[in-house]
Amino acid sequence: MISVLLLDAKLRPAIYDLAALEAYTISSERINSAVEKILSQNAPAYSEIVDINYSDSNVITGITTDIVKMNLFKAQVTNAIDAEFNSIPKSEIPVSLGTASGVVLFSGFGPHINIDVGFASSTKTDFENIFESAGINQTQHSVMLNVETTVMLSLAGRRIPKTVETSFCVAQTVIVGSV
Repeated sequence: MISVLLLDAKLRPAIYDLAALEAYTISSERINSAVEKILSQNAPAYSEIVDINYSDSNVITGITTDIVKMNLFKAQVTNAIDAEFNSIPKSEIPVSLGTASGVVLFSGFGPHINIDVGFASSTKTDFENIFESAGINQTQHSVMLNVETTVMLSLAGRRIPKTVETSFCVAQTVIVGSV
């Protein structure tokens, strides 16, 4: 009995780390898949969400965004990501005892044990406007969608949070000013 408890104490941290890595990989794939799906079906054109304002003498005076369209797009992406995570069944992560032991020589060897892992997630999305110099009197304007998903792993009665952050360029243009 004591040997089982000692083995469990030795393997538990490695198994948690491997599960967290697997969760990060699965999360990244699910987020990318959801955003790719929405962007391919319903990506807004730059002119649909951003309006460049000019003065009477054709000088740029400002930029306005259609916040309603942007928020609708953001909601679509968030819902698609949540749907991707809701479709994840309880997973089994195979871990070799050699890898879990932490001894480099045994890595990948030994029998595999399947660890049951459950997923729950929460997604937060937000827009960011980025203005960068693109040459003489030229500015590149990018509308970025930042996605932050926190995945909660349920592993042997313990909950392990893992956060995945990524950004997607939704619209981009180069604004040319006068020389």
